[in-house]
Amino acid sequence: MNFRYYYTVGKLILIIATPILLLLLPAGFFDGGESVCLSKLLLDRDCPACGLTRGCMHLIHFDWEEAYAYNMMSFLALPMVGIVWAQWGLKEFRIFKALQKRRVAMAEC
Repeated sequence: MNFRYYYTVGKLILIIATPILLLLLPAGFFDGGESVCLSKLLLDRDCPACGLTRGCMHLIHFDWEEAYAYNMMSFLALPMVGIVWAQWGLKEFRIFKALQKRRVAMAEC
């Protein structure tokens, strides 16, 4: 019970902190460096998702033109990821509230 409670608290912190961290990082944070795309590394070809991370990062910072230049699918991917992220956050919050009620009930006994 105790582990489950703190595990849920940790997940909630992660869910809340990740978007804040991405907003605090500069828009060009992921622009440089080596590619980690397997298609790029093994086949030396761009895959349909190449540039999606960089495009989403620029989209978070309202840099529309740069986001479109990296990958136009970022305009679809970011809202979909945001919806899934929000659903995950709500699910974990409901679990947290239920565990919190259970903790209070156990403390009263």
